[in-house]
Amino acid sequence: MITGLRSGIVQGELVAATSDRGSIFSQRFDRSVFIAYFLGAIVPLLALAFVVQQFVLPEMPDSTAVIGLIAMVCSIAVLSFLAYLVLRRSTGHTLLRIDRDNRRLASLLENSQTMTCAEHAGDIAARSVACAIDLSNARAAYLLVRGKDAELSPELFDSAGSEADAQFQSARTHLLAQADWVIENGQTAILGAVNNALENRPAMIFLPLNGEEGPLGVLVVVRGEPDTPFEPGQIDALTTLASLTSVAMRNADLKDLQRNFFSHMTEILVSALDAHLGYHAGHGNRVAQLANRIGRSLDWDTQQLQTLHFASRLHDVGMLKFDRNVQKSPAACEKHTAIGARMLARIRLWENLAPIVQSHHEWYDGTGYPEGLSGDEIPIEARVVSICDAFDSMTSDTSYQIALPFDAAANEIRDGAGTQFDPEIAAEFLKLFEAGEISE
Repeated sequence: MITGLRSGIVQGELVAATSDRGSIFSQRFDRSVFIAYFLGAIVPLLALAFVVQQFVLPEMPDSTAVIGLIAMVCSIAVLSFLAYLVLRRSTGHTLLRIDRDNRRLASLLENSQTMTCAEHAGDIAARSVACAIDLSNARAAYLLVRGKDAELSPELFDSAGSEADAQFQSARTHLLAQADWVIENGQTAILGAVNNALENRPAMIFLPLNGEEGPLGVLVVVRGEPDTPFEPGQIDALTTLASLTSVAMRNADLKDLQRNFFSHMTEILVSALDAHLGYHAGHGNRVAQLANRIGRSLDWDTQQLQTLHFASRLHDVGMLKFDRNVQKSPAACEKHTAIGARMLARIRLWENLAPIVQSHHEWYDGTGYPEGLSGDEIPIEARVVSICDAFDSMTSDTSYQIALPFDAAANEIRDGAGTQFDPEIAAEFLKLFEAGEISE
């Protein structure tokens, strides 16, 4: 999409340039301006000429005066036409500048939405440098991040442009030194804007990516030849892009911290659950491994796989509410799903797992618990967890006096398809089992 926008800008400039050199009647805009010029200047001039011819010239005996009057009228006509050409040219340039600004704005809006939704800093950096090339028609763009050690030079995080690698290697020392200054001072630096022949280098702009504790890094954009400085509109657009990039990177960092917290808290809770159950330790992790294989085989996206993974690990979390001496009782088994769902629903990080935890003992034919859901009424993630939970329970020495062999447990899954288990998911599980991807 970025390439398309860039092509649109270039083509727009070429069309406008061609229009300036073509006939004054070749574009609708030219015709509109000419009609306005004709009605506002030529028609009154013709009326003046008619009045002069009918009423003034007959009263003027001197032929020299007549010639002077005609010359004056012609001069006014020529000057009027020249004024039209100047108006046409200046208006065309203004509209071209407005069109470029609108295209830059459209590019910023599109990339802003993409970067806001990005989960990882790498995706944001790639989008940012590509957008920088699009906005300024530059030769290269780089995103440098602050080193972990304040005394170290910034590190190259991502780049874009056909000559990015070669340009960076040839001017590495200069780029890193200037980027280090920008990070230290938090100010934008523009090189080559006034004296483009400075050390025969192309114009460059260094924009800080501001964070809460100083710049996170620097967005560097390198123009083309030394005689092509940045335009004011390009500088404004790149400054806005740097601000958008810094906000998106801070948001991505917060999301990463949230994911880490989510993972660590889940690990703590699963460890507590394993210690509490004792006889069934490691069950949640094994169910998660089986569920992940099924989810990937079904081509689920990353978000759905993540939800499936954590729901699998926490599907028995409701058992924490029961003492060890009643954990195996039918009453505890029938209540732990609803209790676990209520526990997770109160915590925002886990609230989307609650319906899966509550429904993982529902049967496909509607005879399960706690609500007697059937078919598609059961969340699809819960239907996957149901199969994996049953298979691990049947093959685990810690939950049965005599664990079933894997083949026998797989036959139980096959026999339960359409009654206890979703037949399509059961078929996917058995396909993986027969392929040897689920084995002892």
